Amino acid sequence: MNILNHIPRALPTTNDRKQIDFEKDKAEKLSVNCITISEDPVIAPKIDKPLSECRVALVATVGIHTKNDTPFIITGDPSYRIVPGDVSYDDLMITHVRYPNQAAHKDLDCVYPINTLRKMSDDGTIGSFAPRNFGLMGHIPRVDVLIKQSAVEIADMLEEDEVDITVLSPG
Repeated sequence: MNILNHIPRALPTTNDRKQIDFEKDKAEKLSVNCITISEDPVIAPKIDKPLSECRVALVATVGIHTKNDTPFIITGDPSYRIVPGDVSYDDLMITHVRYPNQAAHKDLDCVYPINTLRKMSDDGTIGSFAPRNFGLMGHIPRVDVLIKQSAVEIADMLEEDEVDITVLSPG
């Protein structure tokens, strides 16, 4: 039995090699924009209350935002968009092309589980759903801007909203 039946071809072609070389060259050029993190990671504090009393926020790197927001720049936008906790799915859209998002367009909850978290709030599984949630892009070459600006601003707002737990959906 061939376990690679789902793969159209197992060996790279000349075109594949050209694409791989192109991507490697591109990655080397982008590495100029990369930063090295030398600090120890921040360890989240222990949550000393039950989940049923916690406020939960959602952060997703799937390019989600409200339809009246400025769309993300699809070439690695390091900014973020605020997604209100009470927004309707009909008012949301995705501007991200670097992942297969067909399923997300059919059911946003698979990448942005806002309805699931609302239900969990309604049934008492979590204390409440945050009033402000956040959409970002994935594939962000300018991680310096993401870390030093966007992440700091998001963290400040999560703290203002007294969020206990943040769910990250990478898509």
